[in-house]
Amino acid sequence: MKLKTQFLLILLSIFFSTNTFSKDSIKSCDELLSDNQYEDALKTKRGEFKSTFCHGQANLKLNQFDEALNDFKLAGKLSKSDTDRFMSDLLVGITLKEAKRLDDALLYLKDSFSNIKANKPFKRLYFVEIGETLLLLSKYDEAAKAFLEAYSLAANDDERAANLDRVAFAYATLKNFSKAIEYELKANLAFERTGLLGEYAESGINLGLYYLEANDLDSTERTLLKFEKLARENGGMYYLAKALYAESKYYKKKSNTGLSQSKLDEANKIANDIGAEDLKTLFKAF
Repeated sequence: MKLKTQFLLILLSIFFSTNTFSKDSIKSCDELLSDNQYEDALKTKRGEFKSTFCHGQANLKLNQFDEALNDFKLAGKLSKSDTDRFMSDLLVGITLKEAKRLDDALLYLKDSFSNIKANKPFKRLYFVEIGETLLLLSKYDEAAKAFLEAYSLAANDDERAANLDRVAFAYATLKNFSKAIEYELKANLAFERTGLLGEYAESGINLGLYYLEANDLDSTERTLLKFEKLARENGGMYYLAKALYAESKYYKKKSNTGLSQSKLDEANKIANDIGAEDLKTLFKAF
């Protein structure tokens, strides 16, 4: 979740980098943010929309949620365009979500959404954040519907793939694996078209695990071996470890404990070699 939020903050920074209002001051703040110098970014001058919004980003990165909320709300008041206001309101909602004030976040995002009108890119971003908040509130069916709304507004395969992947995740959390498979298949095809090998591999491994949960063992094996091969051929050691871990679960379900342990051992070795702490934690729970 945090990675998605960080990506959105980067996206929004790029989106507004062409705004000429107080350009020199904002460039300095943006440079500090991009260099992860958040404390220094907060030392820059704050006065108009862009600098105030920049301070909000820095405070959010530092998990200083109250300060970030004040900055984004003030930025909204200082905004001189609908786009500036939409972005400020969106970041208020994201900050509330990151602060674990989930009911407040959902209410704020839905209220702000009503003001967007015909701005399709922002409508999609709002639907995504509403969906992510609903997931955290364990409202998985509603989350799936929100991600489908986002999908309907997607402008390219990157966006379509990401939205479909979250629809699949929501259905998988509901243990509706037939629906999860349906949407992950679509997501995987879209990821393939984007040429983003990491996302394509991640989606494919998830698809294999959904097949496993649905007890479709033939599809599980075919899918996981396909993405193991992709990872080996393209040097994707992180995804190779994940594919091997998924295969370990598959062989365990088939009662082949020896091969299951062998796959897990190889996955653990790779995770240790590349220092993937998240994978090491995941594998320990198996």
